[in-house]
Amino acid sequence: MNKHPTFLKVFTEFDAKKTYRLITLNRSGERVAWLLVLTLGILDAVLLSRVGTISLVALTFSILFLFAALASSFSNWLERNTKITVSESGLVYQTPLRRLEMMWGEIDSLRLTRRGAGWYVMVVGDQGVFTFQTPTSIKGSFGREAKTGIESGEQLAAMIARQADLLEPELEGDVWVCRRKGSERSE
Repeated sequence: MNKHPTFLKVFTEFDAKKTYRLITLNRSGERVAWLLVLTLGILDAVLLSRVGTISLVALTFSILFLFAALASSFSNWLERNTKITVSESGLVYQTPLRRLEMMWGEIDSLRLTRRGAGWYVMVVGDQGVFTFQTPTSIKGSFGREAKTGIESGEQLAAMIARQADLLEPELEGDVWVCRRKGSERSE
């Protein structure tokens, strides 16, 4: 059963000018990846100096771990620099690769899907679409827990619904949709 997003009505007080950011994960994985790349690089250098050549397997592992470390650093950079800024007139979704500005009247719908303990929120407007995750916890190995999502994401979703003057959410399949009055249903 898809639980109703009750938090859309819980929040009634909003800060008209606020910046919401992603909860950034611990960067220890990125450090471990770069440490492995450094270790493999040293081992490749030792192998080259002793044998005069590097095996294809050793080179392949070094390149794969280099790509993994680069991907981890890139992902962390994107997360640290992603933000949603709200004002009295609208909002701005900004990452290092994209900037999307929407006035409240340009937002057509809000689509909410349950994802774990949180919600996946899609904001659809005239200028484009962006998504965010409300705060949730991810349980890892050895009982470790990490929080992810946008800080105060439920409050942000409620503010968008209220400021954009969207109707009560209706369940369509497994997605709760808040639409602007008079907007067409998209299949």
